[in-house]
Amino acid sequence: MPLPRLPGVLLAVSTAKFLAVPFGDLRRRLDQSLIYDWAMRCPIIVYCCFILFRDVHAFYLQVLQEPVLFAQFDGGVIVAMLARISQWMFVVLLSIQPLFRLRAIGKSADLLPRLAALAAVGVPLMFLLLERAPASLPYNVTAVIVSLFANVMLLVTVSFLGRSLSVMPEARRLVEDGPYGMVRHPLYLFEMLAIIAVALQYRSLPAAALLALAIVLQVARARWEEGVLARAFPDFAAYRARTSFIIPSDPVRFLASFMIDPSVRRRSALVVACMVAVLGLAAAALPRLIV
Repeated sequence: MPLPRLPGVLLAVSTAKFLAVPFGDLRRRLDQSLIYDWAMRCPIIVYCCFILFRDVHAFYLQVLQEPVLFAQFDGGVIVAMLARISQWMFVVLLSIQPLFRLRAIGKSADLLPRLAALAAVGVPLMFLLLERAPASLPYNVTAVIVSLFANVMLLVTVSFLGRSLSVMPEARRLVEDGPYGMVRHPLYLFEMLAIIAVALQYRSLPAAALLALAIVLQVARARWEEGVLARAFPDFAAYRARTSFIIPSDPVRFLASFMIDPSVRRRSALVVACMVAVLGLAAAALPRLIV
């Protein structure tokens, strides 16, 4: 009579768990090391810089190949240029985010949330690999307005998040002031608006698919991040009960807070002044490229 197979299966599972213990221990130590923390910042920075360089170089070649178009420098050209520059500013913002964050006090132990977080950062940059749609003044004007609004809000929100900013689902400190007083994930809300502004410059099925994927990843990323925050901070449950998830329950009051709250208003004015200066310098430099 053959022996039952169940004990053999149980023995194999037990052996596998026993052998995996040292590797699990090693992974936990690696997660907590300073070298690993900095190593995980590098891929995002390198990827952003590569994509940014590729698109800036493509724009430079376009200026050299079509000098007559840019020499006119009419309203349509200015709006198209501002749309592209605002897109670059969004990429720059993504690239510098990992440099200034604190070390995490809590992390997701699963691999899927980490991969999804990396994908949420990488997918928006893939727009720059697509072919742009033909120039359209209404779409470009809309893209510029939405992009500038989103990028201003992004920078103001990041200023409140400070060094607690993270890419992976991690916990550093519980931020409850500024935009975070009403919405738990305002950064993801404005990132999605910025991605929509980018998608308006492509207007194709691949661009629509990337936009949908980016939004799904941002929502999933926020859900996994909340699980980490709930485990790390006992006060998170009360904070979650009095705030909205990503979309503010009262959008008018939420946007008004950027003008009413003195701290938020000062930061918003500083961000707007800096962005206008950067866009002005870029607009002044374009004629020199043509010459």
